[in-house]
Amino acid sequence: MNYLKTTLLFFLFSFTVFSQENFNLNNGDNFEVVKIIAQKNNQRSMDLSKMSGSPYSMKTFVLAKVERGNEKAKASLLLRYNGYNDEIEIGKSTTQETSEEALLKDKNLRATFNNKTYQYKKFESKKGETTDGYLILLFKGENYQLYRQDKKKLSEGRLAKTSLDKDIAPRFRDVPSFYLAEGNSLPNEIDLKMKSIRKQLRSEDVLKSKGIKKIKSEEKLIAFLKSLEQ
Repeated sequence: MNYLKTTLLFFLFSFTVFSQENFNLNNGDNFEVVKIIAQKNNQRSMDLSKMSGSPYSMKTFVLAKVERGNEKAKASLLLRYNGYNDEIEIGKSTTQETSEEALLKDKNLRATFNNKTYQYKKFESKKGETTDGYLILLFKGENYQLYRQDKKKLSEGRLAKTSLDKDIAPRFRDVPSFYLAEGNSLPNEIDLKMKSIRKQLRSEDVLKSKGIKKIKSEEKLIAFLKSLEQ
């Protein structure tokens, strides 16, 4: 009974605000960034040295700029994105391997590092399910915005069945997904196929796209949206 009570209390605490910290800003004002306990999705018990790939978009923490809403205030932090947990972890040095703190999942905060801007947003999957998560802004025009989510999935490993076979280690793999929004509408998940993309376009832009049959890459999709904005 005591074990269950202790476990429940830890579970509840892990979802509460952990601490607040003030940072020096470019404009000299105070700007509070709220941090929470990183949830880790059982990652604490994982031995990453025995796994292929990484749950992180980069191995080390890098200097990042954090902004809130339309305010001019900015904070500088060491951050990295954990695609397995969909968290932006906060570091105290570039060399540390693990972190127990993560940026609060606040839709007013934007974090820019490694030439990417992450924002916690609500979006809709191909199945019509609405959820929240970190999206990277790829393109922003007057009519359309394109986002990408860089999630990581863990594939189970397996032991060799015979002495001639080799063990297959568990593997983190990249699972990027794209989301297209018109104006202030909710970003909707799309495939890199014109049939999927046209469902999210305005009627006049659907007509403009009739001659285009394939979109095979992120770069071509961005170029296509830019052409619609002209």
